[in-house]
Amino acid sequence: MGLVDELCICSEKLLNVLKESTVERDQRIANVEQLLAEREILIKRLKNQSFENLRQHPKAHQIVKMEKDIQKRIKTIFESIKEDLKRLNQQKRSYQSYTAPFANVQTYDGRFYDKRK
Repeated sequence: MGLVDELCICSEKLLNVLKESTVERDQRIANVEQLLAEREILIKRLKNQSFENLRQHPKAHQIVKMEKDIQKRIKTIFESIKEDLKRLNQQKRSYQSYTAPFANVQTYDGRFYDKRK
């Protein structure tokens, strides 16, 4: 089996993992990281080969199509993580405002300003 075929199989596995929504997100991210590391190794090995040979391979077009879908799905996961972090920070700020409601209030107790000369 050639490197391009291995890359195609690895990309298909990655795409299947990204499509699964039943698996817990942390487990899915761990699987994605592992498959991305495998793909990175394969791509580095492919860079040593001739570009024309790779371009004429029958599965090259399929890999390019899968790559676009993979990037879109990874971006979706990234956005959901970003939203969760934003929501968590908002909850943290709300909780702090209830536990210490006057922590951010600046007071000038004992001071007054006399406008008379």
